Amino acid sequence: MKYVLKRVIEKPFIYCENNLIINVNNEFVKLTGYSKEELIGKSLIELSDLLKIYSKICFENIKNEYYIFTKEYLAREVIISCINSKDENEKIYYFKEIRNSRIEKRLPYILQFTNDNVAGVAIFSMPEGILLRANEKYIKFWCDKKTEYENILGKPLEKILSGFNGSNLEKVIKEIFRTGKSFYSAGGNNEYLKKDDSCYDISLLPVRISGKDKYLVHTTCDITENVLHSELIEEQEEELKAIIENMSDGLHIIDKDYNLSLINSSAKNSFYKHGSIKTLEDVLEHTKYFDSDGIPLTLDNFPEVNVLMGERLKEYRITSNRPDGVFHFNVSGSPVYDKNGNVVKAIMCTRDVTERVKKDELIRMNKEQLESIIENMSDALVLFDKDGNITKVNKSARKSVFRFAEGKKMNDHFNHAKIYDMNFKEILKENSAISRILKGEKLSRYQTIVQVGDNLTYTEANGNPIYDKKSNFVGGVLVVYDITDRIKSEQTLLLKTQYNLLSRIIEDLDVGFARFSYPDFRIIDFNQKYFNQLKLINPKLDSPASMKGKDPFGIFIFDEKSEVLQNIQNLIEKRGDSYVTNRKFIMDGEERFFRIIRQPLFGLNNQVIEVIQIAIDITEEVTAKNKMEETLRMQEEIFSNISHELKTPLNVIFSTNQLMELYFKNNCIEGNKEKVSKSINIIKQNCYRFTKLINNIVDVSKIDSGFFELNLSNENIVNITEDIVQSISEYIEGKGLSIIFDTNVEEKTIACDPDKIERIILNLVSNAIKFSNPEGQILVNVFDKGEFVEIIVEDTGIGIESKHLNNIFERFHQVDKSLSRNAEGSGIGLSLVKSIVEMHGGSISVKSQVNKGSTFKVVLPGVIVEETKKLEKSTGMNNKIEMINIEFSDIYLR
Repeated sequence: MKYVLKRVIEKPFIYCENNLIINVNNEFVKLTGYSKEELIGKSLIELSDLLKIYSKICFENIKNEYYIFTKEYLAREVIISCINSKDENEKIYYFKEIRNSRIEKRLPYILQFTNDNVAGVAIFSMPEGILLRANEKYIKFWCDKKTEYENILGKPLEKILSGFNGSNLEKVIKEIFRTGKSFYSAGGNNEYLKKDDSCYDISLLPVRISGKDKYLVHTTCDITENVLHSELIEEQEEELKAIIENMSDGLHIIDKDYNLSLINSSAKNSFYKHGSIKTLEDVLEHTKYFDSDGIPLTLDNFPEVNVLMGERLKEYRITSNRPDGVFHFNVSGSPVYDKNGNVVKAIMCTRDVTERVKKDELIRMNKEQLESIIENMSDALVLFDKDGNITKVNKSARKSVFRFAEGKKMNDHFNHAKIYDMNFKEILKENSAISRILKGEKLSRYQTIVQVGDNLTYTEANGNPIYDKKSNFVGGVLVVYDITDRIKSEQTLLLKTQYNLLSRIIEDLDVGFARFSYPDFRIIDFNQKYFNQLKLINPKLDSPASMKGKDPFGIFIFDEKSEVLQNIQNLIEKRGDSYVTNRKFIMDGEERFFRIIRQPLFGLNNQVIEVIQIAIDITEEVTAKNKMEETLRMQEEIFSNISHELKTPLNVIFSTNQLMELYFKNNCIEGNKEKVSKSINIIKQNCYRFTKLINNIVDVSKIDSGFFELNLSNENIVNITEDIVQSISEYIEGKGLSIIFDTNVEEKTIACDPDKIERIILNLVSNAIKFSNPEGQILVNVFDKGEFVEIIVEDTGIGIESKHLNNIFERFHQVDKSLSRNAEGSGIGLSLVKSIVEMHGGSISVKSQVNKGSTFKVVLPGVIVEETKKLEKSTGMNNKIEMINIEFSDIYLR
């Protein structure tokens, strides 16, 4: 079948039919050196022999890297791949030479040494061990006399070296393949090459390319003629020294004791005061070194030390801070091992990259400056590719009404916005600015109106398509300006004089006044009074100027935006004048009330052009009204409470008196002594209730008027509390309860009024009794806390709901106001206790859990007073009993 090339193939290839070569291209001829006549007609197996591919490639399924050999026996490293034609019997094999893979370029000095034929040199591939190059001496030393060079080329070691399998040489080479370490065997009748009585030096050196062991250089020297060999070595050493000294890269050798044994000229230039440098410590004496991350390098982590530890370095970047300047170097290094595998030296190569680093830094700075300029442009800048994908945006573009973002499509803003021309005619996506640029059109001062929700933004754009060198469209650039302020300024210029007059009138009024645009509802202007009102609502406001043009609902909320717009729309439809709402705000912890009046302003075409708003502070009016209502409520509650507290004992006394009067009339006194005695006690208890109520009302009045006084003296607060507990313990046990007193100190003297302290404790215990169930427990504790004293009264009663805890110390406040409560009370007691505690300079608090009990804690300062003339105070057991009877008088008998 005749094969017709449909396109130009640059890679070398052969064309086969039924495994016979029927065509080759010129690139393949150039690659192999064989002519088309020598190739066409050969089978794939014959081609394999011709190119010396030892593995006999399976051409039916191939895609791998191989070494082939030219007609001149030069090794070429190629990637062979196969493409099937439409006919299964027709195949195309491509041979792609790996870039920069030729030994002539990679190992020029070794090839020169090979061509000199002074020593036997062979180059094998790693890790395959395929012979790539050898000279005559190597064949003479290692092969049979009849061996032809072309017959061993491309074959592995075991096919070339007689007796290789199982030999010591095989073990050595396998170890080199595994570790990458070189091998050297010097002098004498070498065990690796037994050939007559000659003596040989054998070296096996792996060569690394791009971090990978690529070649094995096998060198064999006949040292029988020592003189000749010595001269050769000396000549080679001189050549090597000349090469090293004239290298553009710095090279130095350092031993395991950190002594420098060799430094070429370039390496000397990398050290400060190189004439005095003998050791690695000398290098660090006048110079500070840093790694690429800016971390200081010390002797312990210096590159030379790391290589002496067995590490290989490749282009390790360091910075040298010397007295004569800052320099940058790339450092590479390899360890040198002795025959026992121990590192004895390090070979270091340095390359001065200071100029390159400076250029890179300059490029980086210029790039950052350019990016910073673009990023901070006030205009939105967008770059996009030929498919309309956004590739670059600046800050203004991201914040613009179009919401440009990298990775998105240029026309994505049509999903959330509507675009109009300046006559408010809608622009379709296919006629947008981006679409026109994508068609190759240039844009200049292209103006549009963008509507997002109720907000209108006016824009002006300039845009250009971008072409490559071949005039192919590759993308575009768009710059967008926000001209909303300019347009609105032009629109409002006509009304400016009228508004100035209106503003001057409003400014003199003591009400807040503001103007808003419509329908986007942005702040146009306002007077100082309005700003002062807003400042109270939102203290974070900077200045009046910073608010103009903003969405008011993002700064403060008089009403919900949707509600305001709906009410405005209702006014428009009904041609109403205005609507009014009252609003409450919390300002600095205080309530403020405003009456908000809004009214639309209509233009010449009956369209709403603005909305004006007036805010009137009605706080004093509302506060006065609320205060009056609260006063009336409290007055009614107080009268009701006091009335109940007065009526209850009077009713009890009256009823008991009637009963006793009945006993007297019927001469039943003697037969009802027990009932008469109980009735007398009831009358007495309710008299105590009168006394307690009157005392509390009088004391509250004195506290309010400032006539309530404390009789302070230095007293043992522990004894006072303990005496009270002991005095009431029998009473409490009679109620089916238990009381426990505890303290962490036996004596604590503080300044206090003993009578008032007793009154405080009795009131708290009285409450604990009222709200405790039978078999409950009351705990009274006194704790010395150094600078203050804690008196704690704790019960296991019914507890107090959390909603009452904040108000429990308020005057006339009762947790349970029902007629079925377990005990009576006016609601004055805890309020009076709080006042007395605070007059002592202390505080009182409460914690409680429903059905678990309550804990009242009184904290008094641990201070004393100078002894002064004391007022007469109540003493004796009778007075204490009297006080207990009074305080416990509102507890029902069980």
